[in-house]
Amino acid sequence: MKRTQSFLGLVLLFSFQSIFFAQNTPPPSFEKYPADVYAGKPAPLNLRSHRLARMFRTSIREQLHEEGINFAGHYTVAVMGCGTGCSIAAIVDARNGRAYFPQVFEGWTSEIGDYQFSEGEDIRTFRVNSRLIRVVGRPRISADERWGASGIYYYEWKNNQLRQVHFSPAGSYLRADRP
Repeated sequence: MKRTQSFLGLVLLFSFQSIFFAQNTPPPSFEKYPADVYAGKPAPLNLRSHRLARMFRTSIREQLHEEGINFAGHYTVAVMGCGTGCSIAAIVDARNGRAYFPQVFEGWTSEIGDYQFSEGEDIRTFRVNSRLIRVVGRPRISADERWGASGIYYYEWKNNQLRQVHFSPAGSYLRADRP
C-alpha cells in the first residue's frame, strides 16, 4: 500500500512539473517553422473542397485577391465573422484552390476578458514563410456556445492540419466552459 502511494505521489509530482514547465516555456518562434514560398500563379477557389467554401465564397475570393499568399508558403488565411467577437477562418491552398476550415477556428472568439492587446497586436499573427500561426482568444469546443480556456494559442500547419504546439494562458477565462 505504501509503495502504491509513493508511486502515485511521484506520478502526480511529475505531472504537475510537466504542466508547470509547459506553461513557462517560451513561445515558439516563426523561424522554427519555415516554409518555402510558392512563386506560381494562385489557383481559383475550389468551391467543392469544403461545404463552407461555397457559403463564404465572396469573402474568401476577396481576401484571396487582396491578401495573396500570406501563410505557410502557399496558403491564404481568410477570416469571416460569425457574430460579435466570433470568427471562422479558412486556409486556402494557392496551388490547387482547396479550402480547409480547421475545426479549432470554427467559432473562435476574441472575447477573453481583461487581456490588453499590445499596440499593433492582432488576434491572428502569421507569416508567408512560416507554418506557425499565433491566435489570441478562445476556441469553440461545442455547438452549444461553449469555449475553451482563454489565452494565446500557437498552431503548426502541417499536412493540411493544425496541431497545437504551445499555449500561454491569458485573459479572464482561464478555464474551459463547463457542459
